[in-house]
Amino acid sequence: MTPEQPLLFQQGPVQRPKPIHPIFRFLIAVVLVLLANVAIGLVAFMALRQHPLLADTVYRWGTSAALIAGFFVFTRLLDRWDGDPWHYIGLPQNRSTTTQALIGVTIGGVLVTVAVATIGVMGQLTFSTTFSPAAMSHELLIAVLLIGGALLEELMFRGYPFQRLVEAVGSWGAVLVLSGIFAAIHLGNPNAGGVVSWGFFNTIFVGILFAYAYLRTKTLWLSLGMHFGWNFFLGVVYGLPVSGIRDFSVVVRTTARGSKLLTGGAYGIEASLTGAIVILLGFLLVAWAPTPSDSVRVES
Repeated sequence: MTPEQPLLFQQGPVQRPKPIHPIFRFLIAVVLVLLANVAIGLVAFMALRQHPLLADTVYRWGTSAALIAGFFVFTRLLDRWDGDPWHYIGLPQNRSTTTQALIGVTIGGVLVTVAVATIGVMGQLTFSTTFSPAAMSHELLIAVLLIGGALLEELMFRGYPFQRLVEAVGSWGAVLVLSGIFAAIHLGNPNAGGVVSWGFFNTIFVGILFAYAYLRTKTLWLSLGMHFGWNFFLGVVYGLPVSGIRDFSVVVRTTARGSKLLTGGAYGIEASLTGAIVILLGFLLVAWAPTPSDSVRVES
């Protein structure tokens, strides 16, 4: 008999590498966010310095694309996820995508409309309009910019970094940390008012609202739609300041008069008691909004 040969090449079950701790994945994602914003921002504004609106649009969309690409890589290398990366980062491509986004735009529009109507009843609104081909094309570019801006901020503050921080410290901790940072970056906007202001705290609450929309649906489509809808209706449709920025009011331009608690002054409704009330209303609307019927919930 021939002696039995040792099974040198026998293989047992393949052990999949474990993902690294979520706090490190969060920190790596933060580094990517910072680098992408700085690098693409510099390139866009240097190359298109004569066209600041176009430069801003290219910056927002370009940075969004870079973050999506980077997060895709992270899902494979850091998270060891072998499923659909679109689902993993909160942007599933399915039949509920458009519905969720449109519901979000509707909620954002309703909240802004309620706030503007309140100012109209309790204060005064003065409208001026400029209808011309140049103004309309300018406003179209602004709409594209606002979509890119909403996508970029949702990717940064409710996307992959937020999702990994939820894994690391839980929902409440992640919501408070990222919503605080979300509000802090708006302190550089015109007439922001500092950390002890309605604008700062309302922006924190808006961040919490958008985070709640993500946590309830496990996709970014609802919060993305709300983010865009809020900014579009406030700046483009009603011609009011968006977080202190007046550049979005081209076709319609509105002046709100009344107490600062009512109107928010030069910063806009986000710095008012009116804004705080409609943000609270937003939580009710998100709670009533349907969730995606076929979304895939990614398990940690």
